[in-house]
Amino acid sequence: MIAFASFLNMGMVELHRNSKEVTKEKDDLEWEIIETTKALTRTGPKDGYEPKKISLEEELKALQQKVDINNYEYKRIPRPNEGKSSKN
Repeated sequence: MIAFASFLNMGMVELHRNSKEVTKEKDDLEWEIIETTKALTRTGPKDGYEPKKISLEEELKALQQKVDINNYEYKRIPRPNEGKSSKN
């Protein structure tokens, strides 16, 4: 019984030690992510995002040319109770 208790104790110590190592690794990864985010915030990415200079009217015209709302194919959507046989 004493041998079992000592093995159990050794196992618990090992589990505790491994959990500390995992926690340390996790903290290190989070720290790297935070530092990278801070660096990007200060300097910005190398190839920054440059939005296109386009007006809403131009965007609407382009969308209307791409999508023709007057020419469509009608597809009937079945109702929820269609196609099921009633067992009542």
